[in-house]
Amino acid sequence: MAGMEITEWTLEGVLDEMEVIHGAMKDRQFAFILGAGASFTSGIPTGQGLAQKWLKDLHLRECSDGRSLEQWIAECGIGNGELTFQTAAEHYPQIFERRFDGDREAGYAELESAMEGKSPSLGYSLLAEIIQHTRHKVVVTTNFDNLVADALAMHAHQSPLVVAHESLAGFVRPQMRRPLVAKIHRDLYLHPINDLDGVSTMEQGWKVALKKLFQYFTPIVVGYGGNDGSLMDMLMELDEDDIAGRMIWCYREGSPPPEKARSVLRKHKGILVKIPSFDGFMLQLADKLVTNFDVAAIAERTAKLGMDRADRYREQANRLTESSLHGSPAEQRTGEILTQSVRSSQSWWAWEIKAKAEPDEVKRDKIYQEGIKQFPSSAELIGYYAAFLELPRRNYDLAESMFIKALELDPNNARNIGNYASFLEDRREDYEQAESLYKKAIELEPNFVGNLSNYANFLAEHKKDFDAAELLYKKSLALEPKNSWSNCNYANFLVERRKDFDAAEALYEKSIKLDPESAWNIGNYANFITNHRKNYEKAEALYKRALVLKPQSPWHIGNYERFKAKRAKKKVTYKS
Repeated sequence: MAGMEITEWTLEGVLDEMEVIHGAMKDRQFAFILGAGASFTSGIPTGQGLAQKWLKDLHLRECSDGRSLEQWIAECGIGNGELTFQTAAEHYPQIFERRFDGDREAGYAELESAMEGKSPSLGYSLLAEIIQHTRHKVVVTTNFDNLVADALAMHAHQSPLVVAHESLAGFVRPQMRRPLVAKIHRDLYLHPINDLDGVSTMEQGWKVALKKLFQYFTPIVVGYGGNDGSLMDMLMELDEDDIAGRMIWCYREGSPPPEKARSVLRKHKGILVKIPSFDGFMLQLADKLVTNFDVAAIAERTAKLGMDRADRYREQANRLTESSLHGSPAEQRTGEILTQSVRSSQSWWAWEIKAKAEPDEVKRDKIYQEGIKQFPSSAELIGYYAAFLELPRRNYDLAESMFIKALELDPNNARNIGNYASFLEDRREDYEQAESLYKKAIELEPNFVGNLSNYANFLAEHKKDFDAAELLYKKSLALEPKNSWSNCNYANFLVERRKDFDAAEALYEKSIKLDPESAWNIGNYANFITNHRKNYEKAEALYKRALVLKPQSPWHIGNYERFKAKRAKKKVTYKS
């Protein structure tokens, strides 16, 4: 069996198969097996992140001879010599036991702190839609959090039966009247199972309950690393015909399942599939399974229950749209579904999604105008339109009138306040009012990265307060390390104010890797290569690439003209 190949399908093939089963096999249901990876975009650290943090704690406590973390890990006795910092997740229970030996309650308290106040991500909201509107109502999870139940409650859906202790496993039955969440490692507040014995073995009640369940449910594994022995051994012990259909194991690029999980897939003829993310997979699956699927309608229901959650949901969906524009085929399909699924008659946000997906600026302008006619009191949509009028349209007078109108409608919208501050700084040179608005925006929403980066630029450019600016750059990158714009902003600062060219170049390259279609990132890197690396061939290639992306941009045209003049001057030879 060890030599058998595991079948791997495309994401499109898996989604098509699930749609066919959903439509044609009414007696077949899907059960979602979730791990820590599914909760990461909700702000909850993964098992890998926690295990690595605890290794650092242990190194600080136990290493008194100055050995490096890596040296100490190799000799600490955890994992029989197989432990490395990179494989910490595989030894999570041993690390937990060592870190909280003698005070297990402190471990539980740390887990509670890590999960306190976290709200369901877009992916969990979409999973709630699937649970509510289809027959696929079972979740089996190794997680201690309550994100599935929270997502159902957030959208006013049917409350699930949460079975969070092995003593209650008898309540798990294939035929349930309501959604089921089976928490096989217990709940966060019921002494969650983190020790080696508990994680390695499954209590008999769970074995019996899950065996009955999987006879009717096809397991769909998402965000689960497969590192604990309890669930893997239980699945391995099942006979080949004990699982309905073929198990589907979703994994992300660079994170394939471990060998124990692969053995399970071989035995049960399971399927591997690479997905872009938990959120992206759930978006595409909801589009296949939920009748009249409408992302905007979900957002509007969320808004009624709490504007903070609605804003977070929209931000995550917008990031999916932005990352899909020039991403992988799977990510592009995610963006297409998102754009197609919103209904402009029901939400201002639908008009924003529609406008953002339109590459033609004139058509986009008309979309915004149509949307504002339908939602004339939407400070959010008017604010997005004002930003569009500023750049790329460069209609500054109309942009300012839209910013003012948006702030009259909602004086505490931190995004609009920050964008208007940037407008006043760049277009009106009204630095006093701009700074006042930046401070107000950050006070209202301290972790909004766009405002932090813009104010950092302001402090560096107009106040010459480089230390304060650098703190804000670092905070924005700590909050969103994969924000290409923030990376490029900080790179510019390091060049102009710190003369740290090596660190800057690394950030430029990272920003372009994160967003290879950003002409702004490419243009800034081209200027850097010209002025500080003198690599004119590489610089010219970058300038041309930026102009292909933004052929009408005065900034890119001017940069390239100055570059050509500078290069021509370098080539001039003088006769004596």
